[in-house]
Amino acid sequence: MRRTPPQVSKLASTTRRPQRASRTEDPKSSTTGRKITKPVKSIACLRIPNFPWQVEIMRKPELAEHSAIVVGKTLDLAEDMMSMPPGSSANSKTDNSLSARVVLAASPDLTDVMPGMPLAEAAARHRRVLVIEADTPLYALVFDEIIENLERLVPDIEAASPGLAYVGIWGLEGLYGNDAQIVRLLAGAVDGFDLRIGVGDNKWVAYAASLLSRSNSGRKVTGEPGRFLDKFPVDSLPIPYQLIKRLHAFGLTTIGHIANIPRGPMEAQFGKIGGTAWELAKGIDNRPLLPKRSVLGVSEHLDFPDPTASMATIVPAIESLLGRAYGRSQLARRFARQASIQSQVFQHAPWTMRVAFKDPAGNKNQALFAIKSKLDIVDIPGPLEDIRLTLSGITGEAGRQESMWKEVKRDTDLQETISQLRSRLRIAPPIYQVKELEPWSRIPERRYALVQMSAGSDSSEVEKVG
Repeated sequence: MRRTPPQVSKLASTTRRPQRASRTEDPKSSTTGRKITKPVKSIACLRIPNFPWQVEIMRKPELAEHSAIVVGKTLDLAEDMMSMPPGSSANSKTDNSLSARVVLAASPDLTDVMPGMPLAEAAARHRRVLVIEADTPLYALVFDEIIENLERLVPDIEAASPGLAYVGIWGLEGLYGNDAQIVRLLAGAVDGFDLRIGVGDNKWVAYAASLLSRSNSGRKVTGEPGRFLDKFPVDSLPIPYQLIKRLHAFGLTTIGHIANIPRGPMEAQFGKIGGTAWELAKGIDNRPLLPKRSVLGVSEHLDFPDPTASMATIVPAIESLLGRAYGRSQLARRFARQASIQSQVFQHAPWTMRVAFKDPAGNKNQALFAIKSKLDIVDIPGPLEDIRLTLSGITGEAGRQESMWKEVKRDTDLQETISQLRSRLRIAPPIYQVKELEPWSRIPERRYALVQMSAGSDSSEVEKVG
């Protein structure tokens, strides 16, 4: 029996004859012109293939001439698509292998290298391939800027992982027009990247539709999801790489093969994740859209003329960045709770350091004191090529309650100063207080004593004085 071909429509800008599919393709999108009579909560998937690789190409265009892979220690796509917490894949052994060193992205010419593949396997297939250490903070920062641009156009956006986002496009017809116009609008907001857009009734179907989309265009699934997914390879499923290899070993090479098997045997052989894969093969995905609240932050960047590991150069650079950050209007009369420093390290993986302020910092001096204290106890892996400073957790309040009594406030400030000095010096600061012991004694040495002050501790070292 011959199956009906997948019902997938291209999204275009105009639809004059609903009964015929328009063949006019827009540079941003294309459509069939099928008239939708039943309101459906459509979801658009915005996918930037090999997002880490595209970011690296933007930073170093000369990499386009080489075959390269971007490697990291984690793979979040499968966990996000499967709604699984980190470390809850098919089994712990698989998680350990994935979390060691896996491929996050690859240059387009490496068609047999896929995300999640262990680095050892990828290197065995391509011995002369260029290996690039993943700059995770940079990828997140670039993608945050993309999400900020999209938030100006649509309200419901879920940033699933760098390079992957879901947008709720229901209710936007009156504002922007039909789905084709919405897709064109979304594509225009993501400038400089190879963007693929898919539209469907749920996240998984929208993601699968984006796999068939052309660059900066959209595809919409209008028919039965099971028929649409029938011929997709199992490699398209957002599941761990080791499980994909097991499916191939059982002869399950397409999603249609999985859909033809009852759910029970799938779960019996592959566990809970096998049942989830079966649901996806049927086009079932009940995950809701979870828009994430945007976190206000201020970021500043500085490039060193030459790589340096000298604190005499790094600390003034951080101070300069803090001055520029606190001079921004976003931090006027406001406080930051955390600072993050990201740097490219010469011939080494990128380095990241986060500093949580005990009290929200309202100026560069307070923030610099905490950052310098952290720098004293960390090891920089090598010469830094640049520094990107990000202040986050912006609040309008300092979050500290002062006492109305002058004596209590004075003691509190003194204890805070001692605590900061102890953190910076990593020893008890040499601060003493004169206290009475036996003022009636005829021996002067017994009358008073020097007591070393220690923040947050009742114990003190006493030294008698005359």
